[in-house]
Amino acid sequence: MSYDDGAPELDREKERRFRGMLRQLDSERKAASLIVELMLADTPRHQWASIASHPDLQNYGALVYISSLFERKLTKEPDYARSLAELGMRIVEALPPNPPYPKLLAAQMKAHAAKDYGKYLRFIGRQKEAEEIFREAVRMLGGQATLLHDAAVIRLALALTLQELEQFDESLALLAECKSVFRNHGDARNMSIAAFVEGVLLHRMKQFREAREAYLLIVATTPDLDDEQLGALNLSIGLCSIELGDYGAAQDAFAYAETLFSELDQPMNVLNVELARGRLLIRFGQLTAGVNLLRPVRRQFLSHGLREEAGLAGLAIVEGLLGLERHSAAETLARKIVREFELAGLNRRAIAALSFLTQILASQTASPKNIRDVHEYIVSLRTNPERDFQLNA
Repeated sequence: MSYDDGAPELDREKERRFRGMLRQLDSERKAASLIVELMLADTPRHQWASIASHPDLQNYGALVYISSLFERKLTKEPDYARSLAELGMRIVEALPPNPPYPKLLAAQMKAHAAKDYGKYLRFIGRQKEAEEIFREAVRMLGGQATLLHDAAVIRLALALTLQELEQFDESLALLAECKSVFRNHGDARNMSIAAFVEGVLLHRMKQFREAREAYLLIVATTPDLDDEQLGALNLSIGLCSIELGDYGAAQDAFAYAETLFSELDQPMNVLNVELARGRLLIRFGQLTAGVNLLRPVRRQFLSHGLREEAGLAGLAIVEGLLGLERHSAAETLARKIVREFELAGLNRRAIAALSFLTQILASQTASPKNIRDVHEYIVSLRTNPERDFQLNA
């Protein structure tokens, strides 16, 4: 028998194994939700590392479920999401040298676990570390043609991180690559996300009108946007509208975004909208309403251990108090924010800028613009941690 005569038999055996693998993966996915939930409930979170090598978690279905759970928790319970991402990383690290999966599938599992941990790091402002993890996750996929879509999903996360690191050119190039892959795979959802990230890039470059037009175009031309995407788009539209002086458009966008995030039960995103609304009220002279809105927002950020976000909300309150000529209260709150940043071990440059602000508040020479300059500077340190503070005239 020649080699050619045996080829059909080899093809049938390969197809049989492939179908068997698909049945196995489907079975794992169906069983994963119950198994994972029971194991997480029965194990204190600080001991999750001890269950990473358990046979019931050492499989594709469990990792897919943990990843989906991570996505749902990231904006609701960041600490819980961190534990899930760390568990996913530990599971893939504990995989045997020759796991019972094809090499490409094992690489996919490891890369997506790394992607989730990178997304958590980016969420808490550790962009440089997130960038390194995303790049390593792409390398894990090895440039395999069958994993191009997986690589594009991770590169999309990398492109957003690079924007936050002000590496705009590389971010744009990555987005073009990602959109091409998503288009070829008929992936409309990720196409719309990539278009959103392009709008965010314009936003970061302070091209607010162009960014708002990009966001509005996505809303108008993408019929299958989910509520989370619509919420994020409307929050961004509102933020651009503040900078463009369009009070009515900002109010409408924030109201819609808050409704969507509330219905999705995403309290952290609701807080971000409330922070934006408070800043809007203060920017347009509704000082008492803005201060009253922002005080509980600040308390909520503190209760979640988000000191920097609480500080930014506090600075908006300081601006409102200054406008109300409550100079002593503004100075007291600014000093409290300094102490919170010191206790949290945040960037020493941010602490120095806040300390300077307390000095000019004490001397009653501070202006609302000074406070906004410090706010912008603290936000910029997320992407440029060595930037020097300069008070603009």
